[in-house]
Amino acid sequence: MVRRIIVKAIGGYDQLQVVDGPDVPAPVLNQVTVEVKACGLNFFDTYVRQGISPYIQPPCVLGLECSGKVIAVGDGVTSFKIGDRVVVHTPNGGACAEQINVDETSILHIPDSMSYEIAASFTVNYLTAYFSLFHFGGIREGGAVLIHGAAGGVGWAATQLAKSIPDVTVFGTASSHKHEIIGQNGVDYPISHSQDYKSEVLKYRKKGVSVVLDSLSGPDFMTNQQLLEPLGKVVLIGARGMVGEEYRSLWRVLKTWWQTKTVSPHSLVMNNNGVAGFNLHELRSKDFDTFLCGWKEITCQVASDKLHPRVDSVWKFESIVEASKQISERKNIGKVIIKP
Repeated sequence: MVRRIIVKAIGGYDQLQVVDGPDVPAPVLNQVTVEVKACGLNFFDTYVRQGISPYIQPPCVLGLECSGKVIAVGDGVTSFKIGDRVVVHTPNGGACAEQINVDETSILHIPDSMSYEIAASFTVNYLTAYFSLFHFGGIREGGAVLIHGAAGGVGWAATQLAKSIPDVTVFGTASSHKHEIIGQNGVDYPISHSQDYKSEVLKYRKKGVSVVLDSLSGPDFMTNQQLLEPLGKVVLIGARGMVGEEYRSLWRVLKTWWQTKTVSPHSLVMNNNGVAGFNLHELRSKDFDTFLCGWKEITCQVASDKLHPRVDSVWKFESIVEASKQISERKNIGKVIIKP
């Protein structure tokens, strides 16, 4: 029997459950079987539980990423062998299980020096930050970036990546008790959620910022556009504003999307600004080569200690409710890990 974390139905935390299920079948052509050692939780998993995800709907097995050891290989697999340590990306869910079958294109080798916890912590967060800042944002030397939720998984990653470019200024929003540690990670100007972040940014950089990573959406989407310097961009990477505390609110979902639609082409042209949106699932689906190139680059930088993912906390499968609350209630600094 193989234990899995499932979302039984759309709803609250009571819909998260650890269940025993059948063993995974033998891997088929181009597949491998991975014994899972650690899984990364993401805010997207809250979207799944509340029924907001466009790709994964309950009932389903939770999880977009994990790490582990290859224990079986199917026909046609040439790049991996039994015993290899790997990082795994499961864009359609299913990572939170003791064993999983995945196509060999969904795994990369990791060195013996990398812990399974760290290996499960970077794929979704660092790739989201990487493509948003460098491919969309085009962050350059001397630029500036505003990161909403700088203590979260993507925010932690984006801060480090932005600081890899010389003389980049980082503004980051976070709860006040997290300011010291996000400052240590590279945030130059921490801003509390209770503060007017627009005024705080303009106080220190009157012309605004080069890039805003907007994970909030809703009314903040327009405010973020007002903070852009010439040639600046807002990159929409999430919609935290849609998510209620525990249960889905359809009114909140509709209101947030309606407020996020405020884009003026005339204003963009006259201010030399841009608005973009990033979705890792869609990038992988439609341009796998670009996705894979970025994934290999980030994995290499983590393995060579150039990037430093932070594990906030590690939980057992049986503590999935508490682990999920750690993210949805904004208690985490870095990545929340769950282990079989």
